Amino acid sequence: MALKPPVCRGMKELDRSAFALTLAVVALRVPVKSIGQIKTDLADDVLRIPKLRNVVDDTTKTHKMVLLKPSISISLGEASDRLRALVHEHKWEPTMHDIHLAYDNWTADDILKSVLPDSSQAPTSYEQIGHIAHMNLRDEYLEYRSVIGQVILDKSPTVTMVVNKLDTIDNTFRNFKMEVLAGTQDFMARVRENDSVFEFDYSKVYWNSRLHPEHERLVSEFARGSSICDVMAGVGPFAIPAAKKGALVWANDLNPASFEAMGNNVKLNKVTTRVTPFNMDGRDFIQHAFTEYYKQTAKGSTSLAPLPRCNAGKRAPKPEDPILIASRSFDHVVMNLPAIALEFLDAFRGLFYRMTGNSTHSGDVNLPMIHTHCFTKSDEPEKDILMRACRALGYPEDQYKELTARVHYVRKVAPKKDMYCLSLVLPESVAYATDAEVGSKRKTDEDSGAQSEDCKLQKVD
Repeated sequence: MALKPPVCRGMKELDRSAFALTLAVVALRVPVKSIGQIKTDLADDVLRIPKLRNVVDDTTKTHKMVLLKPSISISLGEASDRLRALVHEHKWEPTMHDIHLAYDNWTADDILKSVLPDSSQAPTSYEQIGHIAHMNLRDEYLEYRSVIGQVILDKSPTVTMVVNKLDTIDNTFRNFKMEVLAGTQDFMARVRENDSVFEFDYSKVYWNSRLHPEHERLVSEFARGSSICDVMAGVGPFAIPAAKKGALVWANDLNPASFEAMGNNVKLNKVTTRVTPFNMDGRDFIQHAFTEYYKQTAKGSTSLAPLPRCNAGKRAPKPEDPILIASRSFDHVVMNLPAIALEFLDAFRGLFYRMTGNSTHSGDVNLPMIHTHCFTKSDEPEKDILMRACRALGYPEDQYKELTARVHYVRKVAPKKDMYCLSLVLPESVAYATDAEVGSKRKTDEDSGAQSEDCKLQKVD
């Protein structure tokens, strides 16, 4: 029998006193010296309720009362064979004992299932960003949001504010409106991830703690001494760990609040010599970053100095060698804006032709691996993503299988919507497309757009 709190169906404002319950359970009167054996050997029989002792004082100092699960009756018929054998062997005396349960003894799931109309489920899941619990309540729970928020706050020791998402993510700055359900309003969050610390105003920037594995996975692909162009960098979850690993990073975000937070996080993590922040439109940044990087590397290879270390009171570590950055172009590009990042691939068509003035690939200029996060609802996700990439690049769609690319599943974001990461080596034919070819591609896109608009108008008429 699973213990449940009193039913308080329809409660809109939390009344903690309503969850008090007194219950009689079986207790065994046993010698103090046997307590350890019982708690070890009979763990499945002993009462286990949060914040409630299962061993209580007896009337004598030589014995204690061990409380058993509510499903066990005074006859011990529901107890384990081992317990019954010990009781028979030692002649332990079973008796009844009243326990007094209160709000603190119930879990968030217990409380909410006693309050909400549907007792089979409760919205207790949330994303935690520092001290903030971020919920995404369905419409049927909104009238109970005050109770839900307060219960989550009470039952989560490291949470001091609970918020609920009010609308979808804004594609421009990747943030969304929130309402505070419970706690003290304080959106300044501090998060530790991948041996780095990030501070930001959660109400103004995008952060998703569920992407921690993806941040870690992608950074693991960046070799020491590589160069990274992070086009939609946010507050730096890819850029800063990559820099700590020994990469040179140029990191950009259009959102001024993200740009400011990223700059602060670069200083906080002591990677100012390895990360250069920018606040530009993504396409403009791609053009600027590749062109400027190519000009800078024309003077010769660059190197990164070792990061400063804190060794107060310890012997100074052995000096590290500088890290050589030898590539003429960025080794990796990251575009983490899943809703529209694939569209930004058009910025790479003809980029190396404009950058170098050459229409053919020269061996000293490397072509980057472009990591593009995206969504798909297709039953053939890999084909769908590659075909969309081809359209953006101006690459023949019927040759999508010839791309040097891989598609990595990241996570499910909705029942019929998944997030992936396309890792694609920029095709030489795209990188060195001439201006005429770029113009032809743009005209084709414009013609297609015009045709689509004509179709829309015809349908409206």
